[in-house]
Amino acid sequence: MSDSRRLGGCSREMTWEPIWALPNIDLDEPVESPIFALVPASDPRVERLKREHGSFQTFMSQFQDTHRNRISPTLMIRRTDAPESFRKLDVAASFRDLLVASTVPLARSRAIINSNTFHRVTYSSFFWVYPWMLDQHYETIIAHTPATLALHDVDQFRGHSSPELSRTTLHRRDFDEPLLQELLHRWRARYETANPQWANIALFRSLNMANRACLLPAGADFVIHDDGRMAGLWTAAFEILVHPGGDGRANLSKVFDLLQKIPWIDKTCAYRRFPIRRGRRREQKGLACWLYNHIYSCRNDFLHGNPVARENLLLPISGRLITSHAATLYRLALSSFLDLSWKEPFPSSEDTQALAAYVVRTLEFRAPQKKCEEALKLCRVSVAEQRRNRESRRSA
Repeated sequence: MSDSRRLGGCSREMTWEPIWALPNIDLDEPVESPIFALVPASDPRVERLKREHGSFQTFMSQFQDTHRNRISPTLMIRRTDAPESFRKLDVAASFRDLLVASTVPLARSRAIINSNTFHRVTYSSFFWVYPWMLDQHYETIIAHTPATLALHDVDQFRGHSSPELSRTTLHRRDFDEPLLQELLHRWRARYETANPQWANIALFRSLNMANRACLLPAGADFVIHDDGRMAGLWTAAFEILVHPGGDGRANLSKVFDLLQKIPWIDKTCAYRRFPIRRGRRREQKGLACWLYNHIYSCRNDFLHGNPVARENLLLPISGRLITSHAATLYRLALSSFLDLSWKEPFPSSEDTQALAAYVVRTLEFRAPQKKCEEALKLCRVSVAEQRRNRESRRSA
């Protein structure tokens, strides 16, 4: 029986093993796939591991924040009978990357709309993987990074969350569900075959770059060059996504083509009414292309060593940071790349229950895209004007 068929069924003896600990987020409900899962410390599979392995119980109980408050890390776990093709490091990293893409862009879009970035997973730094984990025999802890390879006694272990973050709860409802499900499908397709399609290779290379672009740009030592560097990472994420493979090239025109094919819910976003200068030419493009052109220009200024100032990081009209909208734009680009549009056929109008259920499913599917489109439109609205508009609606 093939791996894919075997993994598609249920096993009475299904067991799981811990892969990574993520101490910066407090997950309330599991995120499942047939092979990997992201689970809270209270998950029955984690509780079983604690009962079976005293060293794992010790490991899980030794995490704290910078003020010595006890915390329980979220865990990434894997089926113990997973095939070899799913035991490689890049498979786990890609699973983490798709989780980032399914949470951070939507969280940033909501933060833009509500002018509130607190209590949201707005950086992929929340998905930071703790470098220490128990070995496969649950006998000792191992750290393996580009800088170190070390073993130690679990009884002396003390784990910590990242000091530059406030540990945040990640709710299952915070996930961009349509995007998550499509990325999980593509993830299986990418790694369960020895000869994956180029589109899936490009997708997960791009998601990995986007994950890095979503990190905190710096800590207490933040300077403008840190945001400029993030513009470079975002540009790379878009260009990787549109690369045709082989000897082909990814460029500004190909990214524009992708963005012009976004399946908009608000059709006004597609109107080509925004001027873009390309050399001596002036073109009219949609809002997504206008924004990406500013990200692209910002990347060129910072990474090519041109003279820069804070003004190079700000969007005209709105005065917002150029990179503040990049994650939103990337999610919309993914909707184009993945053809993430509602395709379920309309039920019979005579079946009122089926019709009502269809409307609910349609609204739920479109909700994340609508939020991102709403946030995108604010890239040409200042924070002060947005506040005035909000107060005006409240008083109306």
